[in-house]
Amino acid sequence: MITRLFVSRPTLAAVLVALITIGGVLSALALRVQDLPNVDVPHIVVILFYPGASPNEMQDAIVRPIEDSLAGAPGLEHLQSRIQQGFATVETQFSLRSKKTDALVEVQRRLQAVAAQLPSDLPAPVIETFDPGESDIVSLSVASDTLGPGALSSLITNRIVPAIEQVPGVGNVQSYGIVTPSIQVEVDPKKLQEAGLAVNDVVGAIAGNNVRVPGGILFGDRAETGINIRGDITGAESVRNLPIGSAPLSDSAFRALLNPANPSPKFYTVGDVAHVVDSNEPQRIYAYVNGKPTLLLDIKKATDASEIDAAHGVISLLPQLQRQFPDVIFTVISDRSNDTARQVRGVLRTLLEGIILVAIVMVFFLRSWRNATAVLIAIPTSLLATLMVMQLGHFTLDTVSLLAMTLITGILVDDSIVVLENIQRHYEMGESPFLAAINGRLEISLAAIVITLVDVVVFLPIAFLPGIVGRFFSEFALVVVTATLASLIVSFTITPALAGNWALLSKGRFIAFTAGFARGFERLRTWYADRALPWGLSHGGLVAAVAVVSLVAALALIPLGVVGFDFDPAQDNGEIFIQLGFPSGTPLLTTRNAALAIEKEVDAIDDVRSEATIAGAAMSPVGGYLVDGAVGQIDIHLKDRRSHSTEYWVSHLRDIVQRIAPDASPVVIPVTNTRAGNSQPLDYLVTDSSGDPSRYAQRVYQVLRDTPGAVNVYSSASSLAPQLDVTFDRALARGHNISIPSAATAIRAAFDGVRATQFESAQGLKDVQVIYPTAYQHDRRQLLDVPIRSNTGEVVRVGDFVHLGGASGPRSIDRVDRQTVVHVSANVSPGAALSNVDTAFTKRLGDLSLPVGVRVAPSSQGNQQNLNDTVTGMVTALVLGIVLVFLLMVSLYNSYLTPMIIMFSVPLAVVGAIGGLALTHQTLNAFSLIGTVLLVGLVSKNGILLVDFANQLRVRGMDRLAAIRESARTRFRPIVMTTVAMIFGMLPLALGLDHAVASRSSLGIVVIGGLVSSLLLTLVLIPVVYLWISPKEIKVKEERVAAALRAVDAGDEAEQGGTGTGTAR
Repeated sequence: MITRLFVSRPTLAAVLVALITIGGVLSALALRVQDLPNVDVPHIVVILFYPGASPNEMQDAIVRPIEDSLAGAPGLEHLQSRIQQGFATVETQFSLRSKKTDALVEVQRRLQAVAAQLPSDLPAPVIETFDPGESDIVSLSVASDTLGPGALSSLITNRIVPAIEQVPGVGNVQSYGIVTPSIQVEVDPKKLQEAGLAVNDVVGAIAGNNVRVPGGILFGDRAETGINIRGDITGAESVRNLPIGSAPLSDSAFRALLNPANPSPKFYTVGDVAHVVDSNEPQRIYAYVNGKPTLLLDIKKATDASEIDAAHGVISLLPQLQRQFPDVIFTVISDRSNDTARQVRGVLRTLLEGIILVAIVMVFFLRSWRNATAVLIAIPTSLLATLMVMQLGHFTLDTVSLLAMTLITGILVDDSIVVLENIQRHYEMGESPFLAAINGRLEISLAAIVITLVDVVVFLPIAFLPGIVGRFFSEFALVVVTATLASLIVSFTITPALAGNWALLSKGRFIAFTAGFARGFERLRTWYADRALPWGLSHGGLVAAVAVVSLVAALALIPLGVVGFDFDPAQDNGEIFIQLGFPSGTPLLTTRNAALAIEKEVDAIDDVRSEATIAGAAMSPVGGYLVDGAVGQIDIHLKDRRSHSTEYWVSHLRDIVQRIAPDASPVVIPVTNTRAGNSQPLDYLVTDSSGDPSRYAQRVYQVLRDTPGAVNVYSSASSLAPQLDVTFDRALARGHNISIPSAATAIRAAFDGVRATQFESAQGLKDVQVIYPTAYQHDRRQLLDVPIRSNTGEVVRVGDFVHLGGASGPRSIDRVDRQTVVHVSANVSPGAALSNVDTAFTKRLGDLSLPVGVRVAPSSQGNQQNLNDTVTGMVTALVLGIVLVFLLMVSLYNSYLTPMIIMFSVPLAVVGAIGGLALTHQTLNAFSLIGTVLLVGLVSKNGILLVDFANQLRVRGMDRLAAIRESARTRFRPIVMTTVAMIFGMLPLALGLDHAVASRSSLGIVVIGGLVSSLLLTLVLIPVVYLWISPKEIKVKEERVAAALRAVDAGDEAEQGGTGTGTAR
């Protein structure tokens, strides 16, 4: 027997502890540290650029053909597209069973198949994999007092970003505010007209005169020399001198040209009709930090990298970059690895506090520091063993896995408490330490195994839940299972070895200190056994009625809205996000000035550490980036030590933003989760099977805005962008011999700019862009005067074959599963529960008469769907856990009635769990639901200890009433000890005094509340139920099992008699 081996050879226990310690420490050093677990999501994003195209044109010509091609991909579950001016993204969401590499190959194959249906001048799509593990770790500001925007942008693009990307663990670097150096060819329309030339003449001349090709080989007598033909552009001056040609001649002019006396026609160069300057492309995005112009870099970590190591590598590189580029100023705006480290330290601190509190409990209950040590050794030993398994399983050391360790602090000592308490009881009965260690462990072995396996089977279903929730919490569940099994092994080996060879040999110096507590606890046990329990057994009906009424009252708090549901409790990260969305068509400078005015007031707040402003682009409230001159954002970071909470400043800033930019439809929200982005928790899709859903989205928007608890309400169809439709008259175009594609290119060149060619420069590959001067881009009449070269060589005005029409179109278009949708979203006000707001909105929506075919449903970008999946998954895990616990006990006890009696303790925990949430104004969320699952295992243990020992006593000849009363008296102490240990272990988490665990406090509250209610009710109700439904006579098969156990006991005692005297010294 393993226990006898370790008790007789205590050095084995020391060796085992040493090996586990070494392996655990090495594993802890090797584990990657990050905020959240890695979740492999097979989502592929296709990014499309088509400058100048309206959202409607992007949708019809590009996005729809691509969606149709991707729709049949194996394993594809959802398609989501977001379309803007000249830009679109198509996100493919594959089943979690699909491999990301297979999904990527399938998307690439289908894009190649549909390429022929797309515009010929469409740039190649960019394909990226979406990976939550590739998170932002560091945000940098890069500025300079001496370098211009173009020079600084080139330095960043060509030198700084490549250096940062070489840092181990860095994935990619996203830049904002970068301007692209280029040769700007600003064509003068008047000079074009005077020269008789067209815009496409200029574009063609530049493209056709940039030549650099191999010319073959010159074969010499002694060497072969390569020939390079160089007719390439080298800079602005070479572009100015490029020949365009002369205006086409009429017949009379051509005949006049043949006369030698007449002058030759003028031959024009690009410089004759255009202003050519080495400059930058027009700036579309402005970035500022603390009010000063800058360029921003968001640095992401690689999927398999340590967040902290990657961030430290980037920060360590900055001094080297500063020395290398002295004209550049580097400023760290945010370092999320600090947040991660703070989160990890906070959870570790909570874990340590829990261990200390459990140690104090053990000292008072066990009355000896040696006994307490024998129990507490289970915590570090089990956790270190768990770290070894985590390393083998390629887990990460994150807040979730550490939270699991914190959660089970009390659980880890359960087995050792039960075993050591029983060993102590045998020792006090007069047995030697050696025999007490063996007999005490043997008597409690079945109960110890059962209470451990109960925790295991309760958490196993969580590890195999489907969907994102299952992936997210699988490591959590496996950590709990591993640590629990390790604690069982410790209780069967190390704990008896310490008890038999060390702990019981000395009562220790703490006995006098704890004597008063021991006397008080003994009086409490006597009162329970002699007064409370007999009263409860004689008033069983009343006890059962109180339990049922308490359960019903607790459950009623949910439909009454007192306790609501939420997906993820708000986390105060000290970060606030402001999004501005002016009416479409608002000039970029107007957006920039408003954002800077807000930033100026934000900068004056003492609690603000830094703020970063972007004008011309912003994170959309429904997810993804919106690139538009009418939008902007401000990301505010508060100081760690601040006078007010984040929620206070959110409310304050809403007033400021509303005063400065009331037309900007401002959204001011706290960034509650560093991985959640800035999407709003309430997000609904409005669809119309027969047409455009935007017609009804405004009514849905109004309903959500009037719903209590909904703030920052937003609609993706809230504003339309002014558009000018240029319609070709094909008959007129044909009459003028005009090529419509050539005409479209010329118009686009004049008003949006077109890249005529590229050339190699000292700054890298540089564009040559042909465009009209800004002064000519404000009048629609200038569009009509754009000159086009016909197929016969004549110059024709655009106005001769087009019609202009005023119109308005969507700023952006959202599509889900190939159907146009409108997002209507909102944030949840402080103190409101997501489920309550959603229920109130759904009820109000039911009063809104919408036509058949118009549907409003939660989107995957909001938290409602995540909440539904979480609740469904956790309830499924809870039911499966209860069933598995019941089946486990049926198999171990060879009885159906015994497990049924024990399971009566489970619903009693619900009373305290929900009551605790109501009293502390917490919600049922992903973490509190985890606590509910945990309670199934914890409270079942109390019933197991009571019923198991009662059955043993009945096998020894006691009647049913005497057995349950004696079992309650004997097991009162271990039941209270394990419960109090678990409560104290969870107390730091429940109090949430540390910022890092404050958002997880609902888990601790659920567990503590459930343990308290279950303890108070179980100690009376379970004996009552036992008397009601347990058989009056013990079954024959149970007697045989008991007889077999007694035979084993007798054999063990005989064997121990031969060895006990030599070791119990």
